[in-house]
Amino acid sequence: MRTETIDRDSPVPIYYQIETDLRKRILRREWEPNQKLPTEAELAREYDVSRLTLRQALAELEKDRIIKKQRGRGTVVNGLPEPFVNDLSFTLISGYRIKQQPGLASKVLDQRIVTNLPANIREKLKLDPSDSVIYIKRLILYEGKPLAAAHSWLPAELVPDFESVPLMNDSFSLTLSERYQLQAVLVEDYLEVVQATKADCELLSCVFDSPLVLMRGISFLEGARPLEYSHTLFSAASVRFRFTMRVDCTAGFVLEP
Repeated sequence: MRTETIDRDSPVPIYYQIETDLRKRILRREWEPNQKLPTEAELAREYDVSRLTLRQALAELEKDRIIKKQRGRGTVVNGLPEPFVNDLSFTLISGYRIKQQPGLASKVLDQRIVTNLPANIREKLKLDPSDSVIYIKRLILYEGKPLAAAHSWLPAELVPDFESVPLMNDSFSLTLSERYQLQAVLVEDYLEVVQATKADCELLSCVFDSPLVLMRGISFLEGARPLEYSHTLFSAASVRFRFTMRVDCTAGFVLEP
């Protein structure tokens, strides 16, 4: 029985709790790809819920292509979808935080000028209290599904009228380089794992208690002038990060005692 995984006093719907638990079990490969799941009746008994509630949970998994129904076989585990791989080696070289590749798209959710800046952002961008910035919020999609929520702040002086400028080919970096001739030469990013808020879950269509990967960072122009402060939340279940480091064998190293 899996009744211990269900909190019937929680404000989270029971079907959503079951979906979360089934998703975890599938990711742990309790059932292999193309393997048949237990029947609806068996799973309903296992979670001690009605078949209607169980069907709601399965419908969510089917919508996310985690499972599929096959005529004559019932419900089977789909081939686990490949996660988006963000190549940070490319990021370090070119200034892009998310490598452009087929299947990737972005949707601008907010784009405006901001005059009342939080102190921490003002300090990151080395701005005075009277300075304004351009704020842009984008939803990054991979194969039509939410991958990341990207927030960026740029000194308004560097990007005049950016609040009313459409992104070129839906590309933030392309717009900066082509329209404003701005190209980052240094990027400092920090990765950490955070807990999803309710708003994050609604935006990224993620599981209620799933972790998110937060990438915070600053990009700089020549002369160490800050160009952008960014705050990007990735759905941890949908992304992997790749690092490639080149070793300079001529530099040598010293081991401290």
